[in-house]
Amino acid sequence: MTHPALVATLLDGPVMRSGSGSWLVDIEGNRYLDCVAGPGVHLLGHGHPAVISAIERQARELVHSSFQLNEPVIELAEELARLAGGSFRRVFFANSGSEAIETAIKLAKKFQAARGRFGHSIAALENGYHGRSGIALALTGMNIYKTGLPGFSLYPGIVHLPVPRTGEVDLDELGRQLDARSQDDLLAVVAEPVLGVGGVIVPPDGFLRALRELCDARGALLIFDEIFTGLGRTGTTFAFERSGVRPDILVVGKPLGAGLPVGAVLTPDDLGSCWAPVDHSTTFGGNGALVGAVGKAVLGELAASGLADASERAGNQLMGALRSAAPADVEMRGQGLLIGLEWRSPEQAMAFRRRMMACGVLVGIGGQHRSIVRLTPPLNITSEDLKLLESTTLAVFDEVARR
Repeated sequence: MTHPALVATLLDGPVMRSGSGSWLVDIEGNRYLDCVAGPGVHLLGHGHPAVISAIERQARELVHSSFQLNEPVIELAEELARLAGGSFRRVFFANSGSEAIETAIKLAKKFQAARGRFGHSIAALENGYHGRSGIALALTGMNIYKTGLPGFSLYPGIVHLPVPRTGEVDLDELGRQLDARSQDDLLAVVAEPVLGVGGVIVPPDGFLRALRELCDARGALLIFDEIFTGLGRTGTTFAFERSGVRPDILVVGKPLGAGLPVGAVLTPDDLGSCWAPVDHSTTFGGNGALVGAVGKAVLGELAASGLADASERAGNQLMGALRSAAPADVEMRGQGLLIGLEWRSPEQAMAFRRRMMACGVLVGIGGQHRSIVRLTPPLNITSEDLKLLESTTLAVFDEVARR
């Protein structure tokens, strides 16, 4: 069933009524193993006791305090900074991941301007995804989301760099490409450590290090967008940890709110302190006590249950089982429980998705050409549900092979 008023924003599929754990139930009572999870939002699945308890408890005390601080937000900021480690000392909250990206760019430009640098050039990655508002959409390196919006494709100063899929990274060549595309003084580079929506693209070893060196050589800020990959999804708390490369600004979102809208920008003191109180504010992003309480519950469960390690183990198990049986023309890649299956055409990918849904498993679609099937189940998916995902996928692979 699809409601006409919503058809422009929804994939074809059922209308959901309830959820529990890794499962969703539609209005007709059909159950689905949710391997979209939001996408990537429901790190703890649906109806997690810690999330429910946090909502109930905080709703009785304080939901929102606008421009006055509250304890849950302060405590959430402190825990985020602790998890990110290093020099991250300040946290700016936002209403969403897209808004957090916009906030990060605004902060980067303010910081650079305070040092006499008034250029416009900001580099992002081809196939990268950063949201669908203003500058976030301009940074997104996927033209599929810019159809009929030429202003966002040609936004002044924003350029896109290719991401090598394999092999050694040529720092000099990457620098030449950057210089050839930049219009003036480079202020920042924005990158996902693993490109999620753009196709679950895992850059080769050395690529993030090359971006770090390019930024250092040009006095640019390195911004990592971990809205999708952060908080355990890729098998480490943050995806950048695998590379040993630290950003100047870190952006998180999606799973932090367990279904409530939230984004956050983490910075060192020297960046965060360049803002005066009037420079940036947001009605709902800054001090939502309810979101703060839920975010604390998510981070608490992430640590207590070892969900990053669980994601690594489950992802390795699932990819190992699927790789040997995948059709020859399907490429599989990923980290942790962020797994992509690249098909030759969007039609094949959509047919696979629909067949999985008919078998009671929901999977996502992404990529520049919508030819990537994404598997992003909750990180606390049970071993039984993981086996069901594996067996269903193998069965659909077998159906494809027999056609």
